[in-house]
Amino acid sequence: MSEKCGRKISYLGQLPILIRTDILTMGGPNMRIAKLGFMPLLLITIIMFFIVNESVWAEPPGESDKQKEDQEKRTKVVFLIIVDGLQDKVLNQSLAPNIKGLGSSGLKAEQVIPVFPGGSSSNIMSILTGVTPMQHQFTASSKDISIPTILKLMENKGIKTSLFDGTEKLTSAKEGVNHVCKGPFNGKDSLVVENVVNELEDSNTYFNVVILPQLKDVIEKHGVDSAEYRKQITNTDNQVGRLLHYLHQKGAYDESMVILTGTSKAPPLVMKGPELKVGTTLPPVSLTDIAPTICYLTGLKMKQAEGMVLYNAIKPKADRSETYLLAQRVDELSRAHAKDVEGMHRLEKEKMEVKQLQEKVTEEKQMIQQKISVRDDKIAVLSTKIAFMKMLGIALLIIFGFGYIIEYKILRKKFLMF
Repeated sequence: MSEKCGRKISYLGQLPILIRTDILTMGGPNMRIAKLGFMPLLLITIIMFFIVNESVWAEPPGESDKQKEDQEKRTKVVFLIIVDGLQDKVLNQSLAPNIKGLGSSGLKAEQVIPVFPGGSSSNIMSILTGVTPMQHQFTASSKDISIPTILKLMENKGIKTSLFDGTEKLTSAKEGVNHVCKGPFNGKDSLVVENVVNELEDSNTYFNVVILPQLKDVIEKHGVDSAEYRKQITNTDNQVGRLLHYLHQKGAYDESMVILTGTSKAPPLVMKGPELKVGTTLPPVSLTDIAPTICYLTGLKMKQAEGMVLYNAIKPKADRSETYLLAQRVDELSRAHAKDVEGMHRLEKEKMEVKQLQEKVTEEKQMIQQKISVRDDKIAVLSTKIAFMKMLGIALLIIFGFGYIIEYKILRKKFLMF
């Protein structure tokens, strides 16, 4: 406290704080200052601190609106690109700027677990149905399928879909699809993309499945480790680039969801869309997770799916917070873990039952062997007895024979005169 001209002034941080206790006369010499204690001064200082710093804590003008706008963006068109034979490891070693750029602008999976048993047609059907080949039991020679595909689910809800099957083997998947491209494809990626660009120009389909077949043929002819395979990856990447360029030209790229994956061994998974996170690497996922995730973002539910919704890939918004999405993911993972544990217990139980059956069979086998051994012993004893009795009979027969001969000679000498 300092005293100047008969007035007491309290300093805190070199700022004078004056409190009037009566009516002030501006510029008058008789201004009276109240003596303040420590606690009132502290309270006033805290209030001033919050008032001064309110503007610092506030969000920059327009930033909140922009974030809200980004979160509320809806997907207007979806492209599911299935590259038959594409493998993640070789993709990373090849020149493929469009596919890699798609992953950079959206998200990608650390590892994609394929389905078993394998095969191009059955793997593609697993992607479209969300179940394993053991469930859908579809092969290249199948004419129909018992489990509905994502295409059929959307068509049943009035959502238009299209199918560009470059393999020309998915006959049953075409049922009920709004637009099915008849080709020709001739096993060429370029013809598939050309048909996509030409036929979707005037259509209004929401969900579009594009299957590029050419890499599979190169694998079968030259192998995965060949230079031809890496070259074809670059060619396929160029066709993917054509499709992305088409979306840019239509002004639909920012509102499009593009998902690209493969079929065999360790395929990649890259995803980009207005409702998906950016710059994220997902932990290992399954090929059967793709269809349920697309259905969830479309407002549908794939009840028969064995795969799970990739909630950790979805961007939060007003009606689905980050906490909600994570809770849903944890819930599904917990249920899947419980199901796996039950499966493991079932397998262990079956193994135990098999082991018990094996032990039972072994015991029965040993018992049978013992019975056979006892029987053989009895047979051997009986055989010995029979042989002895035979020998005894023969011996008695010989003795009796000799006895008869001797008796005959004795009686002959005794009773016969000649």
